[in-house]
Amino acid sequence: MAITVTKSSGGGGYEEGWKTVTISSAVKGDYNSSKYIDLFFEGYPETLKCRVWEARSGEGEEFQISNMVRYTNPNVLDEMDKDGTTAASIDDSPAGLKGKSLQVLFYKKANGYSEISAKVVPAVPFKNIVDDIDDGRITQLKASAEAYIQRRKVANGVVSTVTTEGDKDGEMPW
Repeated sequence: MAITVTKSSGGGGYEEGWKTVTISSAVKGDYNSSKYIDLFFEGYPETLKCRVWEARSGEGEEFQISNMVRYTNPNVLDEMDKDGTTAASIDDSPAGLKGKSLQVLFYKKANGYSEISAKVVPAVPFKNIVDDIDDGRITQLKASAEAYIQRRKVANGVVSTVTTEGDKDGEMPW
């Protein structure tokens, strides 16, 4: 029996840039005691995921997964006062994330394959008991995520700077 193969351009063919997606499923995981959540999206294959790893501040507070959940405008389970500060218990369960929307940044890795940044942003402005996310904040979060990806690319030796400035005679400087 013969199999049929086709020529592939590789990389999944996803255009780079911001896309609004809806979470179709989320799966919590653990790798060498580091927790993560894999997000899968409606309209995309199960082979494409956004993995958000936990990250902790100097005080030990987890912020990476927490921010991802916050940016989905999650269901507030309980409102409370925490030492004079408004606080809320939010639904961070995989079932609670299903159907929620985010904006994610697609980019190309050095090998040409598409990847989704773990730095996600809200899909639309919203307000709840603890967050008031407006268009300005979304713009700031996008800029931060883009800078993060650029730093990663530079650290991995992907980005090279080419100068196109010549001298006054039009000669290239090399």
